[in-house]
Amino acid sequence: MTDRVGDTPGSKPLSGVTVIDFTHVLAGPACAYFLGLLGADVIKVESYARGDSMRHRGGTDPHRAADAMSTAYMTQAAGKRSIALDLGAAAGREILERLLARADVLVENHRPETMTGLGLDRDIVLGKNPRLIYCAMSGYGRGGHLENAPAYDVNIQAAS
Repeated sequence: MTDRVGDTPGSKPLSGVTVIDFTHVLAGPACAYFLGLLGADVIKVESYARGDSMRHRGGTDPHRAADAMSTAYMTQAAGKRSIALDLGAAAGREILERLLARADVLVENHRPETMTGLGLDRDIVLGKNPRLIYCAMSGYGRGGHLENAPAYDVNIQAAS
């Protein structure tokens, strides 16, 4: 990142900021999408085995969804670069670690136990890149009895 983000005339406020988008479904990808609209270089990281589940749902064109390119996915992935990694393989882990080492922001919306299981919880990631902004979008917060509960729209509505 430059010393003064967005300093060039005509640049966007987040020009020069690199965001790792480690999100899925809707809220997380939307957050990263908006950061991209503000000029950030957003790199979406997906599972090599299955990709983002929104690839197969959302929108009105079943053919696009069957081809893993639903209109909902294409909308929220617009303007992002992407990479599919096998985080169970050493090569996939190495690539992700290199991306995180040079990133300015990580956006994730997984359950805390998922991130811990992947070795990507806040303390571990910040230990490798202390200047990283770690944006965790958990549905019910950290430390409560629901911290690892699914947090899709209908769950959140029922809880509220």
